[in-house]
Amino acid sequence: MPMMQEFKLYDPTRKPSNWTDLVHPGQYAVFHTDVRSDIEKKPDGHFLGPGDDSTCLVFDSLAEAEAYCEAKVEQISNLRCDIYDHTGKSKLPTLTYVNKAYLRSPKKHSYLGWILVASSLPCFWIEWHWNGTLVVPMIVGINLVFAGLRLVYWGAGGFEKRRSTRER
Repeated sequence: MPMMQEFKLYDPTRKPSNWTDLVHPGQYAVFHTDVRSDIEKKPDGHFLGPGDDSTCLVFDSLAEAEAYCEAKVEQISNLRCDIYDHTGKSKLPTLTYVNKAYLRSPKKHSYLGWILVASSLPCFWIEWHWNGTLVVPMIVGINLVFAGLRLVYWGAGGFEKRRSTRER
């Protein structure tokens, strides 16, 4: 079992009160969130309850943090583990771990988005063919374009977020 410590992110009774002042170079902090919603979770995979403090787990090495995260996302499939170095959340995570089932979902969103954009073309053609006298095909076409581009953007964002995930 890796050596780890659990710190509250902010504890006014502790000196220093911020967690970033407790993490030294060479140590890594792991944060737990939900894969789909990015809402913070506890290490056991449950959402924080009212009055629960936000925490992070601090490991003495990157290898220990990686081993923990790899095991945790396999154990709890909808959990995402972000590993940060001693500088904290001021930079992107060093590594992000998600269950392998979620690695392909951004691609699906992108494909579906491009299908919606392509399906708007017949709506615009119908509107052009009728010399702009029909309103419904134009409205449907515009909505298909915006919905499709939103899915493409969503898929690209999910892919970027998971680009640092290692597959073994």
